Amino acid sequence: MSANAEPILKACACLVDAQGRLLVFYQPADGGMQLPKGTIEPGESPEDAVRRELLEESGIHYTGELVPLGTLDRHCEAGIEGNKHRHAQLWHLFLMQAQGPLPETFDHVAHGSPEEDGLVFSFSWLAHDQEPVGFAKPYLQAIVRVREAWRTLAEQRI
Repeated sequence: MSANAEPILKACACLVDAQGRLLVFYQPADGGMQLPKGTIEPGESPEDAVRRELLEESGIHYTGELVPLGTLDRHCEAGIEGNKHRHAQLWHLFLMQAQGPLPETFDHVAHGSPEEDGLVFSFSWLAHDQEPVGFAKPYLQAIVRVREAWRTLAEQRI
């Protein structure tokens, strides 16, 4: 990776339900837990990308408010999450509040990405006080931001 290479832009959907639980899934190709996330296409805004990625990876069509949680820098090694080359990524994180009840667990066949088309993602909820297990470091960093933001929002509602 050259020092001046532009990072690959990603959008990460941090969908929480009314109890503050975070939507997560098992990614069978990588053997780990993840949040819905993907590459921002040329000419696409991070906001449009995060809605598209959530739909492609979970089947959830989200039209609600997006709360920006900032960005994360990630240096991705070759062979991780289907990446062939070492490169930098810049993740745009968005907090999203579920617009209605969703199943406790569900499977969805991913589409929209050649690396993921046809993979079955198994979704579940990560409780706000539950230890996140099986996540790579950037997902753990995103989870910390989600939990901090959710706590702040909950305090404002009281």
